[in-house]
Amino acid sequence: MSKLNLPTKITVTRIFAIPLIVVLYVLQCEVHNLICIATALLYIITSATDFVDGHIARKYNLVTDLGKFLDPIADKVVVLTGVFIIADGGMITVPYVAMICGVIIVARELIIGLLRQIAAIKNFVLAADGLGKAKTATTMTAIGTLLFVPCGGTFGAVVMWLGMAELIVATVLTVWSGVHYVVANKALFAENKPSSQDRADEVSLDDNESSADKEEK
Repeated sequence: MSKLNLPTKITVTRIFAIPLIVVLYVLQCEVHNLICIATALLYIITSATDFVDGHIARKYNLVTDLGKFLDPIADKVVVLTGVFIIADGGMITVPYVAMICGVIIVARELIIGLLRQIAAIKNFVLAADGLGKAKTATTMTAIGTLLFVPCGGTFGAVVMWLGMAELIVATVLTVWSGVHYVVANKALFAENKPSSQDRADEVSLDDNESSADKEEK
């Protein structure tokens, strides 16, 4: 295995930071809610590395197949981990908002993941989705904000409403980017129809078979 370059190392670090975020969340629930500050800060730093590794990879031409494989996986795990923490911790007090937004975000990731698998099987090159990065950035920002809610008091109430607004915007972008991604790659779902040359060959083959049948008769 070749040596990992800097962007890939940053991506791997992002993946390994996820269990630590979960551990801090458990500690804030079991030990003291102010540990949420450490949880939120680590989540924000981890999320920020997504844009750092991409910038470095593009600027210094360090894009690799391994990096392209790991980066979207890291993004999805970071986002989904944050969504589950928000839902489990009751960070949003308005009923059903966290659940509805969470279900939509998870469903989008599953659908797009399946779409990419189908594309890989068919050797189909998927069109880029520029809205995807905006969706990811907004979602991570919303989660990072909501992770401060357990601090309580006026500050907790303010970040709850701010984070909820951000999460709703992120959910709208999630749906928009998902639909745009599917529409942009609708050719993936087209049935493979035989070309005119293929049809001509089939007709020629049928004629030969007919002649052979006549000769036998």
